[in-house]
Amino acid sequence: MTHRERVRALTVGEIKEYAYAQIAQGGPGALSLNAIAKSMGMSGPGLYRYFASREELIAALVTESFEDLADTVARVAADAAGQAPEGRLRAVARGFRGWALAAPHRYRLVFGSAYGTGSLDPARIIPAATRSMTVLLSALAGLSTAPPPPVSDAVLERQLEQWGARQEPGTIPVPGNLMLGLSAWTRLHGVISLEIDGFFVQVGVDPARLYDREIDHLISDRLARHA
Repeated sequence: MTHRERVRALTVGEIKEYAYAQIAQGGPGALSLNAIAKSMGMSGPGLYRYFASREELIAALVTESFEDLADTVARVAADAAGQAPEGRLRAVARGFRGWALAAPHRYRLVFGSAYGTGSLDPARIIPAATRSMTVLLSALAGLSTAPPPPVSDAVLERQLEQWGARQEPGTIPVPGNLMLGLSAWTRLHGVISLEIDGFFVQVGVDPARLYDREIDHLISDRLARHA
């Protein structure tokens, strides 16, 4: 890497840090390239040499966040490779929650806004988003060697097949497995979203215990179908 490339990489990293700080304070809507440029002592046109638009910067942040989440859960899954299938799933699910609690503003950016859909840059964002789901799907599939339950809704089954075609090679794009993954993620995401927004404080419930119970239910539901 040349000196110019190193300087550019450092500047891009600093821009992203300011952008994440703005999002943490006021959500994605608070992101302002002009404000970032001012904080960095740059001119507006100077910053646009690094990101041509606000949307381009947001797409970079979303992609980076999905990649960081995927790296986190993949590392957790690798560390838990020697455990029983139930232990691996617990590790992966807790890895999701741990990432969200460590960076709630990034979690909201990718899962609590339309930016996480990938519409800004599908070629980069969708593969990055798929990686973390692939880890969860693999952990769920590992709970049982029996086939997953069939999807009785024909339209939903076709939609799941289309989604499965975008999964990474070597995964299990069977509609039933994909349905298990979506159902699992919906349940876990619900707890995490309420937790990072402080809901459980007012009801006096320990979200860590509630989250673990949801994992228990996922495991028992999967195993009960093939007992």
